[in-house]
Amino acid sequence: MLSLLHHPNLVSLIGYCADGDQRLLVYEYMSAGSLEDHLLGKAPLPWFTRMKIALDAAKGLEYLHDKANPPVIYRDLKSSNILLDQDFNVKLSDFGLAKIGPVGDKSHVSTRVMGTYGYCAPEYQRTGQLTVKSDVYSFGVVLLELITGRRAIDTTRRDKDQNLVCWVITIIPLS
Repeated sequence: MLSLLHHPNLVSLIGYCADGDQRLLVYEYMSAGSLEDHLLGKAPLPWFTRMKIALDAAKGLEYLHDKANPPVIYRDLKSSNILLDQDFNVKLSDFGLAKIGPVGDKSHVSTRVMGTYGYCAPEYQRTGQLTVKSDVYSFGVVLLELITGRRAIDTTRRDKDQNLVCWVITIIPLS
């Protein structure tokens, strides 16, 4: 699928090798690693850099949802799949779970629930009905990671504080 998608905020597939049941994909090198690398255990990213990362990731998702033909639901947006170059330009990576999105008058794709715990939209987990909104939820979790500097799931914290979304809900008044 990635070989058909071309956008400045998607990692480029340089080549591949197929030998029997073995597959190897070669992607462009992203020298600054992943967003997850920078959120965990390193000096905090400047706010301007965090905003740039969020905007670049949003542009990549916009391409997948609105400009790719047919549309693509990424299904695994998370900080470890947001790769960064030396200037902190974003490239979304790892399209192994991506699905062709709903086409025509369909609103969703029914599928076995896949993705990463902490990033999956609750309605997708409940129903197996995948929409572009599922990716938007995951993007929201990444935004919370950028704002708080916390992991989506942090098992070193107390039970009720392990899930970032649940923790944020408890500290933001809903009125």
